Amino acid sequence: FDVAKLDISDELRRAIIGMRGNDHKIRIILNKADCCTTPQLMRVYGALMWSLGKVIDTPEVSRVYIGSFWDNPLQCDEQRKLFESEQTDLYTDLAQLPRGAAIRKLSDLIKRARLAKVHAILLDHLKSKMPMMMGTTKKKKELLANLKGIYQKISQEKALALGDFPDPTMMQEKLDACNFKDFPKLNVKKMEALDRLLSTELPKLLQQIPSEADRAKAAGLSQVAGMASPFAVGDGDHMNAFGRNTWHRRPDVDLYRSDFAALRPDRDGKITGQAAKGRLVESKLPSTVLHKVWTLADVDRDGLLTLYEFALAMHLVNMKLDGHNLPQELPPEMLP
Repeated sequence: FDVAKLDISDELRRAIIGMRGNDHKIRIILNKADCCTTPQLMRVYGALMWSLGKVIDTPEVSRVYIGSFWDNPLQCDEQRKLFESEQTDLYTDLAQLPRGAAIRKLSDLIKRARLAKVHAILLDHLKSKMPMMMGTTKKKKELLANLKGIYQKISQEKALALGDFPDPTMMQEKLDACNFKDFPKLNVKKMEALDRLLSTELPKLLQQIPSEADRAKAAGLSQVAGMASPFAVGDGDHMNAFGRNTWHRRPDVDLYRSDFAALRPDRDGKITGQAAKGRLVESKLPSTVLHKVWTLADVDRDGLLTLYEFALAMHLVNMKLDGHNLPQELPPEMLP
């Protein structure tokens, strides 16, 4: 969604309804949030949540990622920190999708294995209670009528969770058409294998899935010589040849000398990332782009900027503001 188009069309409504049962796989993004002031954004967000509540039928409130997912300058940067935080959360969420999918598959396997175990024990119990010759019909009716009590008894004797047992009403309907004496004998070896699967093999598989912390770390951005870029929230752009002759050149250092001096460089003639951040943020470019600018401008990878590197950073900012994509790597003609 974007802030100017919150309506849920009939086609989208049908698509969302068709995905019921898989609601946890839906990611909702409110784009172009920089087009609103903070009060306007609050109203837009409330309207979107109201619309989604009529379509997505879940007890949990839908997670909506708010931001401005493009490289153009933010029109209203009142909520810059919120946009950066939301963007980081979205990247982390996407990086954790493989782990989440693996856990869901294992959870489903565990659930099926536990249901199969309960089902086998239940049928074996019903078979064992049937008389050898006379009164089978009467006994069957007694067992079906007392199915809930049988659940309780088996749960206590076998240490099984009642939540793993099937719905008694549904089970009574299914069992009514069955001959309990025809149920197969409980296979002890298979039950031992099933117990081994639940107690040993599946926990081993779970240990092989990377932790959320590892996934979040993998989703993080590269650092520069052990010092993170002050704009590190995502990936940068790809190079575009348009405008190369105008911008792919050394910056005019004299244009930025006074700005650099105002940031109070140290005795080595360098400024920190935090000192440069305030000046670069004035461009209102998203932090994804400023991170790329920093990575390109910090030529010696020391986490600090010299006068030339600062001039280069400002040159790249102006290049982006002029509508050109940043190079993937710094061209030789722009090196100090």
